[in-house]
Amino acid sequence: MFKRRIPQTTFQRLRQFFWPREGWWRATKYLWQRTIRLSGTPHSIALGLAIGAFASANPILGTHILWCVMIIYFVGGNFIAAVLGTWVGNPASFPFIWLATFGTGNFLLGRNDEGRELPELSFSLIVEAPMGALLPVIGPMMIGWLPVGLILGITVYYPSLWSIEAYQRQRIDRLERKRSAAAKKGANKN
Repeated sequence: MFKRRIPQTTFQRLRQFFWPREGWWRATKYLWQRTIRLSGTPHSIALGLAIGAFASANPILGTHILWCVMIIYFVGGNFIAAVLGTWVGNPASFPFIWLATFGTGNFLLGRNDEGRELPELSFSLIVEAPMGALLPVIGPMMIGWLPVGLILGITVYYPSLWSIEAYQRQRIDRLERKRSAAAKKGANKN
């Protein structure tokens, strides 16, 4: 019933996924609307979003959802919101997040200005000695992602909480107005 008349090709579906035809603003608004309509308390949904934002600061790609699962198990929160929250870390924001985690990690390690510079990496160096090449970069990032993630999580939690509370309050008010209007209409018929 809701299928396309002309099915999309695989290439068209991939293109739509990476570059929405309606634009990124509309796709972002759609995701936000879906997020605030999730079932659960505003705290649970906002906590899930914050956990996802926190996990997205982890420098090891592919582990963000695993971190969300582990943190939600101990802290609570909405899992779907956490998965959506991991989109704080995206191809546009990862370079900034990685620089922040690297700089914060070096600061926490007490490295001087010489140790804060990114080492030169080449593909051959990574293949020949992966630990020796990557450890000077990944080490500080693994330490720096915790404070950066906390800042991201707090930055996401409060605006999300306020927005979700406002939306749910408006929704309840709207439903009560409809109910009272229907009750008045039913009383007038009698």
